Amino acid sequence: MTTATSQSTTLALSKGGASLVDLLVDVPEVRVVVTGPRMLYDHLNLLTTLAPADGCNAHRVKELADALEGTIHCGTIGVHPAEIEVKPYRAGVLLQVGLGPANMYQSALVLRTRTGETFRELLTRLLTDDPGRYFFAGLHGVPADGHLEHGHPHGGGAQPGGGAQPGAGGHPHHDHGGGGHGHP
Repeated sequence: MTTATSQSTTLALSKGGASLVDLLVDVPEVRVVVTGPRMLYDHLNLLTTLAPADGCNAHRVKELADALEGTIHCGTIGVHPAEIEVKPYRAGVLLQVGLGPANMYQSALVLRTRTGETFRELLTRLLTDDPGRYFFAGLHGVPADGHLEHGHPHGGGAQPGGGAQPGAGGHPHHDHGGGGHGHP
């Protein structure tokens, strides 16, 4: 589901639906309605077809993060600032956008450019040396791999080498009682 006005576009992330939000839009605000924040979706990562050789280097990704602001809206817990972070990894950096506290069933992320530029203008200015070049940039909903609704840590119980940790269902601290998800 996508709706748009001249100032904003709204998309939805939900189980079985799309998990990619196109950021090359001609509006300064993107709203993402998320079902299962931190349960189905842990956070959002910036994905792009641009490489450092195109101008999309760590410094420019940090500039992009600084040019964005966001809020998380939830009917039960109110409004919170969205965490927008640049995290290092082996091949460079990742821009990550948090989805708020784990005690929400549904939330709405409102992501805005601080400059008033459209997302397309901002991304083109900051991430590429060739403004005429075709590229893709979007936010990918990263699936949650823990059971935060039950207080489990991330990792889903898998150990290096493929072995499961103690406890039924591969959960290290909690026996779910056989093959089902019910509690004893």
